[in-house]
Amino acid sequence: MIAVRKGGQGGPRLVFVHGGSGSWRMGAELLFMLSPHVRWWAVDLPGHGDSPPGRYDVEGVAAVLAEWARAELDGPAWWYGHSYGGQVALATAAACREAFAGLVIGDAPLSAQAMYRLVEQSSERLRRWRDWCGRPESELLGLLGAESAGERTYAELFGLDHPYLTGMAYSLHRHDPAFLDALLDDREGVYGCLDRSGDWLEAVPGPVSLLRGDPAVLALSSERDAMLVREHGGTVRTVDGVGHSLHQTAPAVIADILMSFIHQAVPKP
Repeated sequence: MIAVRKGGQGGPRLVFVHGGSGSWRMGAELLFMLSPHVRWWAVDLPGHGDSPPGRYDVEGVAAVLAEWARAELDGPAWWYGHSYGGQVALATAAACREAFAGLVIGDAPLSAQAMYRLVEQSSERLRRWRDWCGRPESELLGLLGAESAGERTYAELFGLDHPYLTGMAYSLHRHDPAFLDALLDDREGVYGCLDRSGDWLEAVPGPVSLLRGDPAVLALSSERDAMLVREHGGTVRTVDGVGHSLHQTAPAVIADILMSFIHQAVPKP
């Protein structure tokens, strides 16, 4: 069974699903800010954080999440999944509709072809991260900080104590490198099922929103993804000035957006 943290002081249920190669720690600041307002669960996907290895295809991981949700959630929850976690959460909604009050998809591409291109463009970094898996967190912090973030390094941009860098060091120390093997060597097996995203969106029983990064900073979701979400009764919001990282660099902004969505979302027609 997957590892799950939980907390919060009451109110609506919220499930947080981290992105690929991350862990629940990538949402720690966000969850701290949400704790007075919700009851939350933060999962570690298979092969991430403290969860054991498993299948890494989107639908296979969704089946694991659906099994957990049926066993552990005491009613429908609002779900927020980021990137790969957004894809997995969407597939989970189709497999376990009773666990969903609504869904926010955090800047996730929703087509297989988009993910194939992204893996190709990111292959050098993915290979680096695969080689780094399991190294001490202190070493990983330096390696991640030295990665390029445009004209500067991440350490120069954020500082080595930034939650993104400390969270990724925590995550890669515990990460199963076979996840990155799967992305690099079997991208069709991992992402091919995304071509059913329209069917999954239709299956979500409650409101759905695509939360896009600002394209002027960095967005992985596209206008085509936005059109798909709208076609199936969902809404789309772009977070001005915040890139794909969303809650990892602007947790207070995303916390406010999530709470507004929960309290103001209009039911699907």
